[in-house]
Amino acid sequence: HGFANHDELVAKISTFAGYKKLFAKVFGAGNITKEQVGKAIASFQRTLISGNSPFDRFDYDGDEKAISESAKRGKKLFFDKARCNLCHFGTNFSDEKFHNIGIGWGGEAVDPGRYNVTKDVKELGAFKTPTLREISRTAPYMHDGGFATLEQVIEHYNKGGVKNPFLDNQIIELNLTKSEVADLVAMLRSLEGEGWQHVKAPTEFPQ
Repeated sequence: HGFANHDELVAKISTFAGYKKLFAKVFGAGNITKEQVGKAIASFQRTLISGNSPFDRFDYDGDEKAISESAKRGKKLFFDKARCNLCHFGTNFSDEKFHNIGIGWGGEAVDPGRYNVTKDVKELGAFKTPTLREISRTAPYMHDGGFATLEQVIEHYNKGGVKNPFLDNQIIELNLTKSEVADLVAMLRSLEGEGWQHVKAPTEFPQ
């Protein structure tokens, strides 16, 4: 968000009378707090629901025509050779845990990630596993936005990430071929679903 800490963010929001009025309406009179900001953002995020994707119709409903043959091959790779399912599983395709996958260790300053919260050195450079639903629509990828395409993301994993002292032991070289990478991308694209399209960017903000 471009602020040095949560206090700066709250202070900025508090300068807008429109936001103060909205927060008071929901949370009651008093100063805006970072906890309230977190709850407000979380309430919005819970409206971003994705389901009934082609993959869902294939995997749960047994509709063989819902996804392409390439995506079907990609599914097999996802749960086997490519090892994606070690961190991306369940209906949300996430273990909800934090991992160092070798992003941000290529010479630039390292983002501490989860370490900023826990102060556990083993979590230096670790970030939460995101959902893969709608992944084809949410470029750029990784916490630093370093990859523009899904192909680049898969190639990162294919090479075993960027070696560093805290790299998750699940990250290894995969030896995927170009056609296998293409199949994985097809599978990931099949996770484009329904249920979120009602959300539109606001045309104006509280002042």
